[in-house]
Amino acid sequence: MKPSLFRSLIELTTDAVFIVRVQPSGDEFVMEYVNDAYLRKFNVTPESVVGKEFRDMLQPNIVGDIRKRFTECVRLRSNISFEESFEDQTTSLSELFPITSEDGAIEYVVGVSKDITELKAKRDQLIASEQTLQSIINSSDNVLIYMSNDFKIRYANRRAQEHARKLFGKEFIVGEKLTNYYPESERERALEHARQLRKEKKTISHEHQLTYPDGENRWFLRRYYGVFDDGGELTGIVIASINITNRKEQELQIQKQADSLREIAKIQSHEIRRPVANIMGLTDLFDLKEKTQEENEQILQYLRQSVLELDGLISRIVDKTQYEADF
Repeated sequence: MKPSLFRSLIELTTDAVFIVRVQPSGDEFVMEYVNDAYLRKFNVTPESVVGKEFRDMLQPNIVGDIRKRFTECVRLRSNISFEESFEDQTTSLSELFPITSEDGAIEYVVGVSKDITELKAKRDQLIASEQTLQSIINSSDNVLIYMSNDFKIRYANRRAQEHARKLFGKEFIVGEKLTNYYPESERERALEHARQLRKEKKTISHEHQLTYPDGENRWFLRRYYGVFDDGGELTGIVIASINITNRKEQELQIQKQADSLREIAKIQSHEIRRPVANIMGLTDLFDLKEKTQEENEQILQYLRQSVLELDGLISRIVDKTQYEADF
């Protein structure tokens, strides 16, 4: 490339470009060239910087840090980059490139400084958003795990790590396969859910009971959510496990109450009818005039048995009703 063309390109760019000559000592630097963008950026004139050593052109409070960066570039013989913030609230990303002479010595350092104020503001906003989102996720009472579609863990929230410590005695490790943590009895079911998610591309739900090593029982509603790219290909899976222990306990209690009520209804509709029918029939048979005393006493004995049976059934109903009332 012709020097004139190269110079024209440097002058046209909006990035600040400067060339520094490295002195034989290796830790002193003289400014050889700056483009117009550099002059505008730092509000200086060519006379105030060109031909000047750093100590003669820079403010005393920053000259040490600037010199250290250039010295490092020369020592490493490779590019280095760094961010700088200025009093006018702007931020620049600067990169230094070492230029060697024919004998291999570092003769020049070329610097390019790009204004990244807007980019940094967006980056800071993105970081803040990510931190906010992570705080929200970590505050959830649900176990949340994000993994690749081959089950390698990419993220596990605070509740998931608590769950892992309680169940496995260790935390989930990013990069490990989640299926390696599952007991063999659960592994194939989890893989089947993932295959189903990949095929049907819809949320898969599954309720299961879990017993921790300390004996505590919990019920979880596990949901598998697919993460798909623009082409509809599965790129990841989110597993959300919701603690539904209270709900399941209430459902089981309601089921027990329903079973008790059915038992009461069965006693009332079937078993009570038998002693009542016996009493009614025996009452019809009882006759002081036509039957002998022995026959009537036998009927009375049957009546007593039927009454006792009926009393026992009524007691069972009362006991079951009182048991349900206690809950």
